[in-house]
Amino acid sequence: MSYLLAYNLVIAAITIALALVSIYNLRRFARMPSSKGLSVAPDETLVSILVPARNEERCIEACVRSLCEQDHKNTEVIVLNDASTDATGEILSRLTGEFLHLRVIEGAPLPNGWVGKSWACLQLSKQARGETLIFTDADTMHRPDMVRRARAYMTQNNIALFSLVPYQVLGSIGEHVVIPMVHVLYFAYLPNDLILQNKRVSLSAANGQFMCFTRDAYEKVGGHESVRSTLVEDVFLAKEVKRAGLRIALVDGTDAVECRMYTNAREVTEGFSKNFFPATNYNLPLTVLFLVHVLTTYVLPLPMAVYGFVIGDDRIMGLALLQLGLGALIRLLISKRFSMPWWHMFLQPLTGLWSTIIGVNSIRWAYSRTGSRWKGRSYDTKGQSHA
Repeated sequence: MSYLLAYNLVIAAITIALALVSIYNLRRFARMPSSKGLSVAPDETLVSILVPARNEERCIEACVRSLCEQDHKNTEVIVLNDASTDATGEILSRLTGEFLHLRVIEGAPLPNGWVGKSWACLQLSKQARGETLIFTDADTMHRPDMVRRARAYMTQNNIALFSLVPYQVLGSIGEHVVIPMVHVLYFAYLPNDLILQNKRVSLSAANGQFMCFTRDAYEKVGGHESVRSTLVEDVFLAKEVKRAGLRIALVDGTDAVECRMYTNAREVTEGFSKNFFPATNYNLPLTVLFLVHVLTTYVLPLPMAVYGFVIGDDRIMGLALLQLGLGALIRLLISKRFSMPWWHMFLQPLTGLWSTIIGVNSIRWAYSRTGSRWKGRSYDTKGQSHA
């Protein structure tokens, strides 16, 4: 057996395993409960909805309106204006005159050793009065029954923290190509049940676009102060909650929350470059290993199939086509589960290539003089911020 054939057999086996996990998750990925039959009593427990906002004039009004118009009436909405230089402050000031349960606070200067979002969330938590804390990004929009359904899910499953996978609004080709790679990680690499049922801290996942805590759990792990220096605060905060012996979950929330993360290819590339290397806690060998995996599993099967055809080796060509087909199947299942276009199934080689470029750029940023950059701030590998 040639080395090339053996290599393709190994990659095919890996891709089969990923496809099997995806098939399992198609039915088993946790969902939000239906709002039918859930109470809308006005005296229910107070819920604090907390939104950090820095230069969010594009989306902040739609987000805040959707939060202030929840049908769970016992809510407070608090938005932190984090030194915005656009019209965010003016929009928020106008909205406070319309919604009595909306409060806007001005963010304090960013201390050394803190990442901006975690610092903003900590300040928000100190202003919150609710027993349930929902942290959500300013680029999200929420259906009116979101709070009721979130509280029902927490109560029914005895959850300390859960986060949502929102419906992703995609416009530019960069968004269609790159953003679903996050769903591939959620869907093909970890049976969703294990996040909730298994106590191993390594089996944790979270999405910082929406994180819902009980106050007791949030305070028990030290809140965002426990992840103050990481750019990937969501995953590491979920690990802290699980390490404390509490239950966490990652839930399909596509029928409750929607999000437009980025609007063009440049924003997509920069946004994911910010997170890629920090997601491994700046573990260079692990990051490089994952990049090699992405290349060999999703990108190289296409030229390998062509090569097998050219040299007339049906075994190599067949294995490469199998790998491509399984990659397409994974994307098709993701499209079905998270309401994405079916034609995404043809994008996985390009998604893998673009993701690899982003990963390399993330490493380059981390070791550059300025470090990782986002929204006018930059951070080195120790979380030290620079203007």
